[in-house]
Amino acid sequence: MIRDFFKDGLISHNFPVMVDGVVYNGNKTNNNGICSTNCYNGQYTNTIKSVICSHGFTHYLKKVNGVDIAIVDVISDNSKLAKKYRGRNVSLAYAERWFSYISRFGNRLEDLVYKKASEDFDKFHEVTKWCDQIHHYSDKILRGYGNTPKEAERNAPKSVKSLYKSSVMLKDSLETTGIYFNPNAAKYGRRRTTDVYRMVDKIVRVVEHSEASAFNKKIKLSGRVDKNYDVYESFKIIPMSFLQNAIKYSSSDEIKVRFEEFGNSLSINIISTGNYITDEQLERLFDRGYRTPWARKTHHDGKGLGLFVSKIVADAHDFEIGAKSMKLEYEYNGQSQAENLFYLKLTVK
Repeated sequence: MIRDFFKDGLISHNFPVMVDGVVYNGNKTNNNGICSTNCYNGQYTNTIKSVICSHGFTHYLKKVNGVDIAIVDVISDNSKLAKKYRGRNVSLAYAERWFSYISRFGNRLEDLVYKKASEDFDKFHEVTKWCDQIHHYSDKILRGYGNTPKEAERNAPKSVKSLYKSSVMLKDSLETTGIYFNPNAAKYGRRRTTDVYRMVDKIVRVVEHSEASAFNKKIKLSGRVDKNYDVYESFKIIPMSFLQNAIKYSSSDEIKVRFEEFGNSLSINIISTGNYITDEQLERLFDRGYRTPWARKTHHDGKGLGLFVSKIVADAHDFEIGAKSMKLEYEYNGQSQAENLFYLKLTVK
């Protein structure tokens, strides 16, 4: 959102700034015509960094609300260029205050948008109710084709299976959005003793039919689960979200779902090959609205909802959730590849 405000000129700044690689001139001073983006190279972190390039100009770099922002082509208090380039003075203290303002502005803006969207979503109560009805009757129609779910799925015509699986995806999408706006919804109802392997297997069949086939992806399950686990209705959102992410962002044609049960705990791992995720990005993957730069570039339809809601659901169950990225020794389309693993650990207490 901050990016768009800079792009549209809605955030005032007297000096040139660079936002995620794009330079915008200031109200009083433009870029100096000497420095290039090579002068602004450096690691963007949550702590401001002052860089003096070979031309003698100062550039202040900082990551603000997940966005790389730099004050560029200016001179600091002790710069030897002060006389020649009068009017470009920006002290470290002033830069810190400005970055702090941008952070507060961005947070407040997100809060207002979130509040308004939450109020608007409340109006969709009737839509949610009718979605439940569609899912109920499509499930009933499907079950009419066999004595067991697998037999029914095997015998049902393609149109019936498509109707049922579309209703599952619609219901899941609305439930995810509902929890996004009301985290308490993750604990609606009571915990039910559930065959988690069977639940995930069912989700895999739905996702393979509705999404994986479009991306030519195959999903393989391995391992076994002997125990049942008590979970809320919202639990299914987590494996669904993990699988959807793997389908969208994996570079290989196979996704693995691995179950590992030890004593009173069960680990569910979704493994795929894709772009390497840095430690800094891993720390923010489950933040509200966060998407990696590559994800923003390649999939414009994503909103950073699924993983954020998955974390809410995991916390509601007191389960452990996370991700790892193990770099491989090759690149694909110029991007370092990795084995990416999203995991969920269920523990019986």
